[in-house]
Formats: sequence, C-alpha cells, structure tokens
Amino acid sequence: MAEQKKTRSVIKREAIITGALAAFQQYGVADSSMDKIAELAQVSKRTVYNHFESKEVLVAEIITSEWEKRTVVYDALYDANKDIKSQLTALVANEVELMCDSAMMELVRVAMAHFLFAPDTLQHQMAKMFEQETALQRWLKLAMADGKLKTLDVNFAHDQIKGLLKSRAFWPQLLRQQEPLTANEKTELVDMTVGMFLSYYQA
Repeated sequence: MAEQKKTRSVIKREAIITGALAAFQQYGVADSSMDKIAELAQVSKRTVYNHFESKEVLVAEIITSEWEKRTVVYDALYDANKDIKSQLTALVANEVELMCDSAMMELVRVAMAHFLFAPDTLQHQMAKMFEQETALQRWLKLAMADGKLKTLDVNFAHDQIKGLLKSRAFWPQLLRQQEPLTANEKTELVDMTVGMFLSYYQA
C-alpha cells in the first residue's frame, strides 16, 4: 500500500513540474500563478502546495533537475586517446549552451530575485545542487591523473572556467545589460576560455 502511495506521489510531482513548464512557456515565469500551474497539471492547488511550498521552490526544483541533467550526468567521459583540447572544448561548449538557454535564464531570474529572502529550504536546495560533482570536474580529475594537466585544485580550476564563461554569457544577460550571445560569439568564448585554461594548466 505504501509503495502504491509513493508511486502516486511521484506521478503527481512529475505532473506538477510538467504543468509548471507548460505554464512558464505559455505565460512566462513571472506571470505563472500556482493556480495556472495546478490547472495545467490537472491537480488541485492544494496538491501543488503539498509538493512545493511556493512557486520559487518549484522553480528551484526545475533548475536543479535541468542543471543535473546537463552538467552532472552529462555523458562526457575522459578519453586518454583523444586530444584534450577537443574534449575540453565540447565540455565548455555544453556549459555555454546551458548558460545561454533563454528558458533557463528566466527561471534563474525568478530564483535569484527570491534567493536573498529565501527560506532555509530554498537555500538548502540550491546549496545541495552546487555540491554535486559535474562532468567537467570529473574530466579535470581524470585528465590530471593521466598527466595531461598540471597538478591543480579541481574545484578552483572548475570555478575559473565557469567564471570566464559567466562574465560573458551569463551575468550581463541575467541583469539585462547585454543581448544573448550569437552563435559566433559563443564559439569565440569557448575557444578563448579553452585556450586560456590550457595555456596555463596543460602539462
């Protein structure tokens, strides 16, 4: 009986997330109320609140899920037989595409606006997300172990790469100071970042 209730709960949770994504696409994140989300998910408003205490917590859940899918479980295993520049370029390009995703950007704006005043549950959820090892961090560890990179602090090196990318492809767009990068600008940013990183860290 408990197993059946758990299954129903998972199904409803997935329906809420699907409904939220549909609402965000139709109305925009800011204008999507919990009522609209419940309607599109075909569940009661009370059910939505039973799973997510606020729209901001729901947004954080979606961000976490998408971030995990595209950076944590991203299939990019280190290959000792392949050129490290091409491998790192693919990983960095994946990071840039996630940062430049317009739907994700809108979700992040809502979460960030709420984050300064967030309850502990939301802060904990976001902190937990960043504690997970990404595909890029795993790759850096293996490339270093294989002698292709100098001895480095993986977390620090990872943050250096992310910092270079976010300064061009994330923060200016999040704050609406610049337009999203063009395809050529993305390629240029990836090439520049990989080149700068390997010029210092390549063994």
